[in-house]
Amino acid sequence: MDSLFFILMRSSKKASGRRPNGAGRAKKHPNRVNFHPVPRPMNLAPPTYVAQENRSWMVRFSNNATSTLAGVFTMANLASMLGVIATGATTSVFLADQVRIRRICMWSPVATAGVPVSNSIKWVDDPASSITSGAPKTQNDSSLSFDRPAYVCLEPPKDASSIFSQWVDSSLTTQWVTVVAPAGTIMDIYYNFIVDDVGATSAGPTLVAATAGIIYHKIVVTGAATWTAVAPNNFI
Repeated sequence: MDSLFFILMRSSKKASGRRPNGAGRAKKHPNRVNFHPVPRPMNLAPPTYVAQENRSWMVRFSNNATSTLAGVFTMANLASMLGVIATGATTSVFLADQVRIRRICMWSPVATAGVPVSNSIKWVDDPASSITSGAPKTQNDSSLSFDRPAYVCLEPPKDASSIFSQWVDSSLTTQWVTVVAPAGTIMDIYYNFIVDDVGATSAGPTLVAATAGIIYHKIVVTGAATWTAVAPNNFI
């Protein structure tokens, strides 16, 4: 009787130690391609889709050995810095027909020990041809140390009533951003944009010695500073 009880106990322990659903077993077909399941119910006609995607892009610029105390970017400047397509040696169209600025950040290094550097970025106080400007906002920073550049980062207001939060046409000449940037400043511009393959492209800025069909980031002069896209990006 004791022997039968011992055998039953061993059998129950083995059963309780088993892994559920065959876990731990080797897969029979490790290289099998797993296809996505057919949606239920199946579409009886082609579904809707987004024909013009909202795209994101960040482009980096530097002002090299120049500096500015009151450089102003228009929206057309910012859109041409995002990209233009050369249609000839001197003509271009904007890469993006509509643009929205998500963020602009700047790093300004200390050039001489003990000599402070300061930078600043702000939305323009009163954008022309606009009845709204949103909450004014200015970001400033200063540095005295080689190991920490002056850093500022500006984002548009969250409320949709501000012009700076809106999508605008790339060719808009309204002043948009004012910067104070010492020599050697690095600037990152974060964009939302739409490639308009439904309508017609907008005429871009005049170029010099361009090659038709090439996408360039336009060099822009603001105040005393010349902003150039960081290599290896094409710039002109």
